[in-house]
Amino acid sequence: MTRWNYLMMTLIGLAVILSAFTAHEVFSWRDSTERAVKVEPGESAGIIGVKLEEAGIISSAYRFRLLTKLRRADRNLKPGTYIFGGHTNLWQTVSTLQEGVSENIRVTFPEGLSLYLTLKRIEISGLAGFDELYSAATDTAVVRRLTGMPLESLEGFLYPETYLFPVNSSAECILAIMTREFFRKMQINGIDPHEIEDFYDRLKLASIVEKEAGSNSERAKIAGVFERRLRIGMPLQSCPTVDYILERRGIRRAVLTHADTEISSPYNSYQNLGLPPTPISNPRLESILAALSPQEHRYLYFFADGRGGNVFSTSFAEHQRLLRQQRYR
Repeated sequence: MTRWNYLMMTLIGLAVILSAFTAHEVFSWRDSTERAVKVEPGESAGIIGVKLEEAGIISSAYRFRLLTKLRRADRNLKPGTYIFGGHTNLWQTVSTLQEGVSENIRVTFPEGLSLYLTLKRIEISGLAGFDELYSAATDTAVVRRLTGMPLESLEGFLYPETYLFPVNSSAECILAIMTREFFRKMQINGIDPHEIEDFYDRLKLASIVEKEAGSNSERAKIAGVFERRLRIGMPLQSCPTVDYILERRGIRRAVLTHADTEISSPYNSYQNLGLPPTPISNPRLESILAALSPQEHRYLYFFADGRGGNVFSTSFAEHQRLLRQQRYR
């Protein structure tokens, strides 16, 4: 084989490898969280590629820009708000921008998220900014319009579910969709929040039960513990109420410190009697049902057993004894 033939074979081999690598990058499937990305008029393929890479939609802005050039699409990417992510590839992403197709965005909210984390999740989706959402969620006029109640915020009313939001939804529209789902869940289960005199207090209790319960079977039992404490004037001493305070400070602990339980806040149920000023999470239906019908029993204490359940006791002495047994197992 001549040197020229050898060189040609090498170049062809490299071209084949490069083509295979490029095809893999362009057509291989990528899973990512759905996000709304806004493309402004006049933005270049380079700028759009950087946006998509920063959002975690594509792995390389450079490859995005290269593909748009190869497809002669780099000057024909349409502005608008798009839903990217899910199960897709680079070729489909470019096609979406060429065709100018916008759709609804799917956002899932797990049970027990606070208002703060719920709004943060919406912000991450790209639908609306946190400040705009928080302003609407704490606007007493908006809250009254959506709940029919004179409350300070929508904490507790943003039902945990998977939603399809229109990409151009306003902050109030997003919150209205979630609040309507809350009242729909109540209605189909025979609950009229406006007919239950202490419903808001029940919702506060449900939000604590949501954070404390390890299983559905224990929700009413845990609600019964807190109901007994409220009845006898004993502090709730619920760790999630302190976690709620720490969350806004960017602090997350597996176990609270003594100093944490001494934080001065109306939400600190170690320092204050009664329920917190608002719910501390957005609970699921099962926790609300448990709070509306707490189990009658003699338990006043409980702790997590490390296996998804709780150990209950009727006195502090028994509580301490069971805790010691748990530690030495």
